[in-house]
Amino acid sequence: KKAYRTVANGNSSGITKTYSWRLHQLKQLAYLIQENETSFEAALEIDLGRPRQETHGADLNGTTYEILNAIKNLQDWMRPTNVKTDLMWKVYEPKIFHEPKGLVLIISPWNYPVALLIGPLVGAIAGGNSVILKPSENCPATASLMTRLIESYMDSNNIQVINGDQHQATKLLDLKFDHIFYTGNEKAGRIVATKAAQTLTPVTLELGGKSPVIIFDDADLLKTARRILWGKMYNAGQTCVAPDYLLVPKDLEDQFIKMFQKVLKEFYPNKSTETKQQGNQYSQIINERQFNRLKNLLNKTKGEAVLFEDLNQKNDSHLKFPITLVKNVKEDDELMKEEIFGPILPIMSYESQDDLVNKLRRTQSAPPLAIYAFSKNEGNLELVRNNTKSGQLVFNELLSQFVIPGLPFGGFGTSGIGSYHGYYSFQTFTHERSSVKLPFWAESLIAIRNPPYNLKKAKLAQLILKPKRLSGRSNPNLPRIDAQVAPSSVGFLKFTKLYVFVLAVLLLFFKLKSNKDGGDFELIFARFEIKDQVLYIVYRFFGLEK
Repeated sequence: KKAYRTVANGNSSGITKTYSWRLHQLKQLAYLIQENETSFEAALEIDLGRPRQETHGADLNGTTYEILNAIKNLQDWMRPTNVKTDLMWKVYEPKIFHEPKGLVLIISPWNYPVALLIGPLVGAIAGGNSVILKPSENCPATASLMTRLIESYMDSNNIQVINGDQHQATKLLDLKFDHIFYTGNEKAGRIVATKAAQTLTPVTLELGGKSPVIIFDDADLLKTARRILWGKMYNAGQTCVAPDYLLVPKDLEDQFIKMFQKVLKEFYPNKSTETKQQGNQYSQIINERQFNRLKNLLNKTKGEAVLFEDLNQKNDSHLKFPITLVKNVKEDDELMKEEIFGPILPIMSYESQDDLVNKLRRTQSAPPLAIYAFSKNEGNLELVRNNTKSGQLVFNELLSQFVIPGLPFGGFGTSGIGSYHGYYSFQTFTHERSSVKLPFWAESLIAIRNPPYNLKKAKLAQLILKPKRLSGRSNPNLPRIDAQVAPSSVGFLKFTKLYVFVLAVLLLFFKLKSNKDGGDFELIFARFEIKDQVLYIVYRFFGLEK
């Protein structure tokens, strides 16, 4: 609670709203990563047994790009947005101000403990918020390092780290925040959403799901196997958008498994995931509980497991789990009941496109975070797009949608609520506040709305404000709603909009003239009797009674 009060008081000062504070904190965040890469490598090696290259690719480089992108675009993001609208509303100066939400909570998971903590923080800072960070207790070395670095580099009055287990996280959810950003599993996501609903706090939930890979018969099987195996083995399959299961043409299933074996020899030519020259090549499972969960899934499956035992991976002491394909998997198999989140890859076969579509519909009752498809045929890819729902749709590639600047990253339905990255992070952590400002000199433009109402005002208001008619109705038996309106009146709607514009220009001219001459604008306006003269011309033009 002390950290909460500190950050809440810091937010009340208003300093986080300034451009200078946001820019400085973003720069400090970049320095925090750039100046401590070796420390992050060591911490992630302890927590995840992560290869150095994966640490840089997954946690450090992508996060730095995110920070630099925010620094580059911060001023443009903060600038009020002028709303494009019809000419008649221009005088109202409609704008959108992007205002900070206030005090936000970011809860991150263990699988990418830097990227999934700092990534949302970039958006929160760019949006001008104060932040409480809750890293995962399952990566103690990384959480400890992050706590020390945040204290050293960042504004401690507005950015604080709170460590602890799930009970600590639950206590945090009992406090009042202006936005909660959670990344993790669906079960915990429901708890976060329920807690937030009690105080009507907006949430962003980045969850997961069973992301399928659909392989069509025209795909390049070797390249497809290479890309899928890389995506599945990256961080030992502990990725929210990792390929969860395959849908393969029935007559290509065995051939595809052979391609996997060939690619595995490419990746590990010495039949080892560790070499003296290159060091560790393959991440471990986060802890023994998760390791045993994966083993139990293999024990319960009715499919045929193909384990690549020739690699020295299956070592319980190091929590290295072997990459495992499971063929002949059915839709009701144990492997299809939950997100696998590890290096086990079930294979389901399909016999035709109709069979594929039916399987997709049955297995996609809960939209996954991502759907992958491999094919050279645009028609096949369109088939997938039209028959599925997901957070992201990726063709002939895996995982890269997470790191491409400008793409929103987020789920759909049970795989998440909301999105972030780039401008979408800024948008997530700001409130779009609509604004209009009508100048006093425009009083004559809005005078027709004021009582007392009369026929003259009603007809003029109808001419100026009536929306354009929707064309295309050809049934002569349908009643004409506008039968009482003269056709000539409707035909000159564009002219009336032009009249409003011309009148506004005239009014502005006389306003400027009155300011220059030191005279009174309303007196000048009355002297020239612009309003009466223009109204008289309009009424005579349309044949209306004055």
